[in-house]
Amino acid sequence: MGSYDFMDVLLLLGIAQGFFLSITLPIVHQKNIAANKVLALQLLLACLVLLTRMVVYKTDQLWIAQRFALLETLVFVFGPLGYIYLKRLLQKDQEKFTLSWVHCIPALLYLSYLIFVNTFSSQEFGQRLATGYFGKVFLITELSALLFNLYYWYLNVRFFLQVLRKEKEQLSFSQTTISFVQVMLIVTGVILLGWIVSFCSTYIFRTTLPIVNYDMVWIAIPILIYIVGYFALKQPVIFRIVVSEDSTKSAIKSRMDDRSIQDLQRGLAQLMKKNEVYLDNELTLVELAKQLNTSTNKLSWLLNTVYKSNFYNFINEHRVKAFLAKIEQDEHKAKTLLSLSMEVGFNSKSTFNKAFKALLNETPSSYIKRVAS
Repeated sequence: MGSYDFMDVLLLLGIAQGFFLSITLPIVHQKNIAANKVLALQLLLACLVLLTRMVVYKTDQLWIAQRFALLETLVFVFGPLGYIYLKRLLQKDQEKFTLSWVHCIPALLYLSYLIFVNTFSSQEFGQRLATGYFGKVFLITELSALLFNLYYWYLNVRFFLQVLRKEKEQLSFSQTTISFVQVMLIVTGVILLGWIVSFCSTYIFRTTLPIVNYDMVWIAIPILIYIVGYFALKQPVIFRIVVSEDSTKSAIKSRMDDRSIQDLQRGLAQLMKKNEVYLDNELTLVELAKQLNTSTNKLSWLLNTVYKSNFYNFINEHRVKAFLAKIEQDEHKAKTLLSLSMEVGFNSKSTFNKAFKALLNETPSSYIKRVAS
């Protein structure tokens, strides 16, 4: 058995945290039980893979590497599980979302082959490993696993972009969960990019890179575990939205005459100016439609077609204007910009800054300095 170094300690800490989270996540956050069960399973499997790889690298016994190689099958499992988790996390009507057994075929095929490999004696396994007997199989398997995981990463990104689009159409604020998913997708993308570089370097240029290699993909798993752990402890109650397509715009217009459109405009203007409904930092399209006694489809059509905006931008534009009114009254001299932004309906500093810059093409602080000068 080899000695343990700093990297081993880091892996062990990641494994310990992963096991802890896999047990506590389904219990702590009662609002996301279905999604967190999938996440807990992913964490548990990741920890098992890391633990077994540590054991394999610390021993010279071929039979251990031969048996534990069965867990390499999990490289075809993380992609589908990640997609299931994302759908359950962000889509309100998909809490029980799952995938068909067809998505398990690559894992089952590879597992069957690894079971066949385990029928060899340890001596025979060592000889074939030394002569490159498994070379082509490893090449095909790694390429398949890489493409397989890239495909599910693409599905996750596509779905995430759909959620972002629908969020701007239905919510007047940005969900903290979105930033969590965004970080996870970026980190996963970086890991996959490193895997691509490693694969090309090994099989095309016949060069083994010291840092970016296949083992890096597995060592990167604790990084994901740390990220998940950080967000899991801070994760708020998720306000999930239903990602579904609205009725066609032409169909909505055909059911609304000019007078109905004008009435809806007047009602909306009154809610904005007199009632100042935008001050509610959790205002949604559904809530606003209820106050207007209309449907969300008709309200969306009005915002998109008449005001050339979506719900998110429309509401936040009113919030920014209310903020500017406070600046004109010199309220920023007695209060912080963050507190003023909260007073006009924003729920976070990042959302406020983003909306302000989108409307005025400069930051709040630079605007105040310019006006003051």
